Amino acid sequence: MVTLFTLTVICVVAVILIPIVLTIIGLPLMLLLGLLPWLLRVAGVVLLLKAIFQQPVKWENFLPAVGAFVLAVGLGWIF
Repeated sequence: MVTLFTLTVICVVAVILIPIVLTIIGLPLMLLLGLLPWLLRVAGVVLLLKAIFQQPVKWENFLPAVGAFVLAVGLGWIF
């Protein structure tokens, strides 16, 4: 049977540990999300160069580069 004292101790520990765990998980995630638009722009340039150098040049080859640029702009606007 869980006593009131045990429940209080569990709640106090949870109140202390939950923000610490969320900070440890959330900080790298926010750093990654901050760098993601920049990384998508770099990937878009690489995909654009790849599409330009493919022979024969077709418009379908440019779709991954356009998608990367659109995602970079969208994520940059959100974050």
